[in-house]
Amino acid sequence: MKINPRAIQITFGVPWLIFGAQHFMYADFVAGLVPAYFPVRPFWAYFTGAAMIAAGLSFITNIKARLAAALLGLMIYLFIVLLHVSTIAKDPSAMNWTRAMQDLAIASSALMLAGILSKGDDDFLNTVARISRYVFAALLIVFGAEQFLNLAFLTAKVAPFMPLRDIWVYLTGAWMVITGICVLFNFKAQLAAYSLGIWMLILNLLLHLFLLALAPQNPILWTGAMLDLAITCGVFFLAETSSKKSPTDKSELV
Repeated sequence: MKINPRAIQITFGVPWLIFGAQHFMYADFVAGLVPAYFPVRPFWAYFTGAAMIAAGLSFITNIKARLAAALLGLMIYLFIVLLHVSTIAKDPSAMNWTRAMQDLAIASSALMLAGILSKGDDDFLNTVARISRYVFAALLIVFGAEQFLNLAFLTAKVAPFMPLRDIWVYLTGAWMVITGICVLFNFKAQLAAYSLGIWMLILNLLLHLFLLALAPQNPILWTGAMLDLAITCGVFFLAETSSKKSPTDKSELV
């Protein structure tokens, strides 16, 4: 089983173009998320939006993509420290924890991509990418467990025209847990990750294309769709780093 990693890199660029555009379109809302002690809060909304667009273009054109992936991962980690930690401290609800873990998964995805693109010439970056691989695998186990604990909420993330929607939620959860374990123990990791990535991509396309067709101007739907797409790309990056060859030996992304 093999997916063209260059195609996944290009696909990973799309969410960042959308996220970046939303920072400009809804700058007042985004500025409100910036910590109050930051000066000129609207500036940071525009700055991060521009950085996201630059990263997306870099992934699509493959110009300075390794640097873009590393910087993007760092930026999202800063989001986690500056935004999510204080939010969870005030309200440690399951939703706030989930949002933080979603950002952690996306940051890990970016850093895995940076490692794939490094081709073995940056030991520090390769080490960070390997750590990110295990972080992402552990998050898959947590996300998988959530599929069993929050069935009523997650059933809504299955296309409404699909029959037996709760079954697909359970199946996806089990698949996530199994994939995470396979990666952590290095057993059939690539097969598990590729198959999960394909499955998640199909489910997400069925759901989000349906919802966006009904309400194409709804920014919340676009955000949810791009968030799921970014994490799905991360599953494919996980598969790339789980191959028998070192991820730094990959040449398909060049």
